[in-house]
Amino acid sequence: MTKNDQIPFVYYGIDDDVNKPYYYKLNVSETEILSFADSIINVLSPNPGYEFSYWTADAAVYQVGGDTAIPAGTALSSDQIQSKITVKSDVTFTAHFKQISEYPDESEITNATIEDVRFNYGAGEAPIMSAFVTPVDYEKYDVAYECWQQFENNEPVAAWYSDNGSHGSLPTFTKFEGGKKYVYSLMLKPKDGYSFSSKTIVTVNGQKVSAHFVDGFMYVPAVKTITASTVTVIDVVEINDVTVSFKDGDKPVFTGDVPDGKYYYRAEWWELDSKTGAISADFFSGAYENKITTFESGKTYHYGVYVVSEGFVESENTSYVFGPNTKLKINGEFVNYKRYENDTSDGSDGTMWVITDLTMTPKANDTSSDSSDTNSDSKDTSSNNSGTSTNSNSNTNSKTPAKNNAGSTNPNTGNNVGGILLTFVIAGSGLVVAGRRSRKNK
Repeated sequence: MTKNDQIPFVYYGIDDDVNKPYYYKLNVSETEILSFADSIINVLSPNPGYEFSYWTADAAVYQVGGDTAIPAGTALSSDQIQSKITVKSDVTFTAHFKQISEYPDESEITNATIEDVRFNYGAGEAPIMSAFVTPVDYEKYDVAYECWQQFENNEPVAAWYSDNGSHGSLPTFTKFEGGKKYVYSLMLKPKDGYSFSSKTIVTVNGQKVSAHFVDGFMYVPAVKTITASTVTVIDVVEINDVTVSFKDGDKPVFTGDVPDGKYYYRAEWWELDSKTGAISADFFSGAYENKITTFESGKTYHYGVYVVSEGFVESENTSYVFGPNTKLKINGEFVNYKRYENDTSDGSDGTMWVITDLTMTPKANDTSSDSSDTNSDSKDTSSNNSGTSTNSNSNTNSKTPAKNNAGSTNPNTGNNVGGILLTFVIAGSGLVVAGRRSRKNK
């Protein structure tokens, strides 16, 4: 066989180390002319219970009449070996055999279906194993590994493999970087008694994909290309039209709303202590053991608010979150706030469930003023959680936030606010996703 010559027939030589029931090897030189012998196709005699399946080459081979390369390891038929390929280097062909199934019609896998592959990742997230073999095919094949490759200038620069193995020379990455391109691939392996073929159809997440039959496995390259989403921190949250002035005997009224933006109003409340309060949202009606039906003069109530970010915006490929330094503005003035004491978040997430330093103390009806007593000292504007605010007079209208005497980000609640958090943790996780997208939750 000379270099670039077409292979007219297939011959074989059996070595002790390869004389096994699964395969035989054929060494083809690019320079030597092989001695003629009987065609290997006619004389291969595997052990009883096995039959010929396909050929592979340990180097690239080429289609007859052209320079189109067929990658090493690609499954080749006997017809291809004999008449449709050429070699341009020393090549070893391996003949693979498969076990004859008791049910031959069921042993060959004609369709492989993979579901639940995760394709949405954001900056800082770690890749996870997610490919799922449908239950009907559990006994036929499995996922050998999943792979994400990071690309720069159309060249792979790093990779991650779900089996923690190294399938190449690329360095390993552990977290996605926002704005960078990644390509997903996977490898499927048959289980005992089953086999893939070059005709096996592979479907991933409901879409038919290109797959290659390689050494008995199904290699599924470049299934999906993604750009890891970025994270955008919301700098300021505004709550407008909040009613902050009440008289003795007034019922709680909730009128807060948010402007169009990347976050949504979910609830507001007035709290007397950890067990006593009034909240705007029906889904948190059980937050307080004692529900406020009317305000009482001489008592100080503390204002809290719950807003959620819009989260991931596909058109912008970014996720909106609140940060530990996000500022809160109520009725046009910055206020200090504090997350509840059992909230372990550093503030970098999609929810703000906070108590503010905005307080309200209703006056008795026999006073000369119709306004509530909202006297307080000026807030400490050095806090990371507040912006510069202006001083307000002691008598404020119903749309002006009142200030407390705390002067810090720790509101002057004078009570344990941990009681309401438990309800939020249980109910809130589903509500953020299922909540209406209206600007105001009425």
